[in-house]
Amino acid sequence: MGMAEGRTTITVRPDLQDYRGLLKALNLMEKESQLQLKDDVYAISAWTAKGIQQAGYAHPFYPNQARIVAQSVKPSRDRVPTVRVGGSKGRVSGGANAGQLLWGNEFGGDRNALGNLNAFANGGYRFPPRTSREGRGNTGYWIFPTLKAMQPEIKKRWFAAVNKVMDNWARTS
Repeated sequence: MGMAEGRTTITVRPDLQDYRGLLKALNLMEKESQLQLKDDVYAISAWTAKGIQQAGYAHPFYPNQARIVAQSVKPSRDRVPTVRVGGSKGRVSGGANAGQLLWGNEFGGDRNALGNLNAFANGGYRFPPRTSREGRGNTGYWIFPTLKAMQPEIKKRWFAAVNKVMDNWARTS
């Protein structure tokens, strides 16, 4: 899965570089087949979003932060499984929204790294401790580990949805 990041959101979807030819072929299908694929893929995205949300609700550190971020997880309607996390919705007692909490709640933070707000004055920490390093970045607490665990099933379901729509399209063309 690839990741495109903004300041206050994460959009998770497959790395489309690998699927350019397939996406071009999907564009040639009539609208009804394209809509059927988007419906099937939306179901995969919704299943993925629910898995991420459940992991957030079970986050052992800073559960109020994690709950706000988890409530921001939304599936998107696209030809590939897509989930968005973060944004300006939700608030904790200190006024921070889901997007402002997203990165620190997922990857942790250093003591007093962002100053001292009373809303996060749990021993001077605003976020849980930093997660361990893995490759070029941190492992994360719940979003990225959940996606990593779900990725084989997401891929399997997506390929099945694409094959189903392509087969139906080939029969009716």
